[in-house]
Amino acid sequence: MAPSSQDPFSVEYRTVPGKGLFAAGGLRFKTEESDLRRDYPTVLEQVPFARLLGEAALWVLWPSTAAIWAFPAFLEFLRVDYALLADIGLFLTVQLATMLFYSPPLNSALFVLGNRPLQAGVYLAWGFVFWHAGVPSRILPLAIWFLLMAFGVAQVIFVTPFLPLLRGLFSLTPADQALRHIVRRYAARCR
Repeated sequence: MAPSSQDPFSVEYRTVPGKGLFAAGGLRFKTEESDLRRDYPTVLEQVPFARLLGEAALWVLWPSTAAIWAFPAFLEFLRVDYALLADIGLFLTVQLATMLFYSPPLNSALFVLGNRPLQAGVYLAWGFVFWHAGVPSRILPLAIWFLLMAFGVAQVIFVTPFLPLLRGLFSLTPADQALRHIVRRYAARCR
């Protein structure tokens, strides 16, 4: 399904019978469109389904985005190993927070903060800072961490072991939990 050209949140998606929905970029939702249309008909009459998926797809980027933006500061003030541990802790904390609530203003901020070229430029600037500060040994961990987070490798490594715990607490995957929060928020506004 094609996104609306007028709505920056809309994403393309496809339904794979028996497997769920896949948003552009490969994010998988186990929730079926038909289930949401049955449970929230008023919402889906007013809000395009592609927008709901787009908001959810963006919201699940918060943990990696927060970790990407915080790591250079952690690296500035902590040893590399402590900076990594602090950033992993931040990632997991934000992951839990994003499963507990949804904030449209924060999701809108993610349009800017989640921009990978902007993040890469900031990391490049931090690399120059470390080089000129006489600590070039921090440039390699900075570059590796950015690549691991930007391409989703770190998310898979850190979230996968916690998925059983997250499912036990929330009964849904992070993507599906985000989608439910968003649909319920719209449902409250549609009343």
